[in-house]
Amino acid sequence: MILLPLLAAAAFDLAPSRVTADQVRKCRVDETLPLGRGTVEKLSCGPSLDLETARKRCKEGLRRNSLPAGVTADNCQDEYSRGHFLFRGETKELVIARRKDGKPVAVFKILEGDNLSVFQHFGSAALIGVGGGKRLHYAVVTTAGALKAPDLGDPEEIRDVSIIGGRIRIRGRARAMYIDLVPGPNGQLIRK
Repeated sequence: MILLPLLAAAAFDLAPSRVTADQVRKCRVDETLPLGRGTVEKLSCGPSLDLETARKRCKEGLRRNSLPAGVTADNCQDEYSRGHFLFRGETKELVIARRKDGKPVAVFKILEGDNLSVFQHFGSAALIGVGGGKRLHYAVVTTAGALKAPDLGDPEEIRDVSIIGGRIRIRGRARAMYIDLVPGPNGQLIRK
């Protein structure tokens, strides 16, 4: 099954982020996937700015003509506080990998303007892909944390990423060229 045909550069360089417990409390769980002896959760987050900051961002958005369709100067703060839109750069989603005891192992932020393009488990790991514009960033996470990928060459050469038979298959420009990756020891992804 092909997860994502890529027209952009892709790299396995998505780094975990730090978040506070308060930021996690403001989000709601949308989806939970098994992750070996733990789980990986996708959470959706609502507005996080205070009223004064939201008012300033509304004025700035109006001046730059960057407010969403249907949002005017009169209703900007109300629409924002209801959660109908977020400002660029705010946390839109969180992906949290947890051990069996509930302790977080790795957290990935998806900001407004980026998209969670891949969220799928395979074996005892999960593939997470975040994209925005012409670049996609991937990470493979297990209950031990985010795994490091081997050097895959030029990210511009990667054309699609799929999960086949418990392996991550990466295809290049020449469709016959591919690399299979599997979770290995010492927090590494290894070629097969």
